[in-house]
Amino acid sequence: MPDKINWSFNVEVLEGPKVFDSQTIDVEAYDKVEVVIDAGASDLEVTVQPGGEGQVKFLMIRSSFYGEDLTYKVNSNTTVIELDAPQLLLGKGAVKLLDSAPASLLFTNNTAENVTIQILVGRDATPG
Repeated sequence: MPDKINWSFNVEVLEGPKVFDSQTIDVEAYDKVEVVIDAGASDLEVTVQPGGEGQVKFLMIRSSFYGEDLTYKVNSNTTVIELDAPQLLLGKGAVKLLDSAPASLLFTNNTAENVTIQILVGRDATPG
């Protein structure tokens, strides 16, 4: 029986449109990671999931700090991504914006404080 990840969001523009959505994503496995990125750390590799291409369909990254001084790269990619807000990617198509098989994230913390990162990944465990 698959695990289920429930998600919802509520977006409201002041005196403008309001959008609410929620769904359940069925996953065969999930991976939860919580790690401290020391102040001054560079390219600290955090393994987020062992799956292959197209298996991740849910990826959430939360942090105790957000801003331009906290960044990450995906796998061996050289593109630097600012962690300036919580990040939530829903569906295989959205996750592929990072990489088709995001196995590890490499964090750089250019702040003066340690930062705690929480990552939740929902994925298929059987390729194909």
